[in-house]
Amino acid sequence: MTPGAPGTRPGAARMLQDWFADGLARNPDGPALRILDRHWTYTEVDTLARTWAAAVVAAAEPGAPVAVLAAKTPEAYIGLLAALHAGAPAVPLNPENPVARNAAVLRAAGCGAVIAAPDAAGQVARLLESAPVHVALAPDTDRTALPAKLPSAVGGARVLTAEELSEPGAGLGRRPAAGTPDDLAYILFTSGSTGTPKGVPVSHGNVSAFLAASHSRYGVRPGDRFSQVHETTFDLAMCDIFPAWAGGACVCVLSRLQALDPARWVRRYGLTVWHSTPSLARGLQRADRLAPGSLAGLRQSVFAGEPLHLDTARYWQRAAPDGVLDNIYGPTELTIACTAFRWHPGQDLSAPEYGATVPIGVPNTGMEAMLLGPDGTPVDGTGELVMTGPQMFGGYLEPAQDAGRFLEHGGRRWYRTGDQVRATTHGFVHLGRKDAQVKVNGYRVEVGEVEAALRDTSGTDAVVFALAAPGGTRLVGYLLGDAEPDTTLLAERLAERLPPYMLPRHLWWLPDAPLNTHGKTDRTRLREDAVRRLGHEGEATP
Repeated sequence: MTPGAPGTRPGAARMLQDWFADGLARNPDGPALRILDRHWTYTEVDTLARTWAAAVVAAAEPGAPVAVLAAKTPEAYIGLLAALHAGAPAVPLNPENPVARNAAVLRAAGCGAVIAAPDAAGQVARLLESAPVHVALAPDTDRTALPAKLPSAVGGARVLTAEELSEPGAGLGRRPAAGTPDDLAYILFTSGSTGTPKGVPVSHGNVSAFLAASHSRYGVRPGDRFSQVHETTFDLAMCDIFPAWAGGACVCVLSRLQALDPARWVRRYGLTVWHSTPSLARGLQRADRLAPGSLAGLRQSVFAGEPLHLDTARYWQRAAPDGVLDNIYGPTELTIACTAFRWHPGQDLSAPEYGATVPIGVPNTGMEAMLLGPDGTPVDGTGELVMTGPQMFGGYLEPAQDAGRFLEHGGRRWYRTGDQVRATTHGFVHLGRKDAQVKVNGYRVEVGEVEAALRDTSGTDAVVFALAAPGGTRLVGYLLGDAEPDTTLLAERLAERLPPYMLPRHLWWLPDAPLNTHGKTDRTRLREDAVRRLGHEGEATP
């Protein structure tokens, strides 16, 4: 199905665990999860999830969210399903995050239970001392191995390890009470502008709308093998896990280091579907790590989270000549991805309206889009993207954070993405963030527009910041690419596109961009580097 085309899979409004049940029915003895050389069949995953769910239900308040404290371990994935079987929303937590942040998330979400990986046992004890949790599960942990770190009770919570959870018949036949698509499937916490994590509750209906829209697009079958690069605290991980499970395919987990050598792991795992951020692919391109045909066997490559450059898409397609490439877009609030563009090497995207990046495409089935001008009224051409439809969440966990994020229009509620886009014949092209607007010498400047112009004129990736300096706000930028650019020539080309007040005062070249834990360009580290280079203590202008 072409993204945005009419038609959805019947029964779109379903519970998320029902999509797993589809895969279980199609491929009960086939692999559902693989980590290195170990794999778990659909039946094994389902059995473990139901066992853990029974323990949660027996000890925690009905329906209380279940935290999953794990990263790239079986608990990270089976724990998600266990929460769903318990009739509760899952709350993924990363053990690499500070204890204080994870404790704040536990309290904000009102979690009643924690499912933890063995390597997170030390953090579990510290978390339970400050969060009102009823039960903690450490399914693969032997209590005798960790007597000090994991006592039988901490802070009033009962702690269950491998021994307790291996008791025969622990709820294997139990099924949760029937829920509704309006019930929450998971709660993800994104960075808030105030420094406090912002809770984004996503319903079963929201996720099911995404899965229904993408089901035919990807045509998942039991023989497929999906890469799993993202941490489960990043909603793009759900784009690997549940589409794979809905089709009876296998989720193949890759560490950050393994993801940097996709050719090896495509061969070893027999991967057929790849999903990562453009920054990861861009880094491989800069280092020229992918020989032509080295990703043969991939039938589908999916990129999301950042702008995807045309030259990076061409480089990847050269390495993966047997498949197609999708560029998808969507904030967490619109559930994983709400637009998509399928890129074919023969498509002509050389017109100026496209710039240097692959379009983000058209809305998923059931989703509607509208553009807003600076005065907040609908416009054609270019504007802030606002969307509505079944993938739109109902509002933040803290209602006060809804202020300014929604729009009432035409008798419907719309979500304001804060992203500037341009409408083209191939769908939307992403131009940058609307909230990255600053004032330079009294002029309003969209930093995203400067970045887009810099990318287009240089042919490489670019990041621009506004820094507060003694003489006033100044723009500085980074060019990220293999070859050091001719900045004099580049400045001349930029001057033909931008007025003087929009030209960066400083341009620096870096061969490799620093990446954050989600595989995106780490803007925080680049901003800190820019401040050091300028030799002052200024901060990025809000």
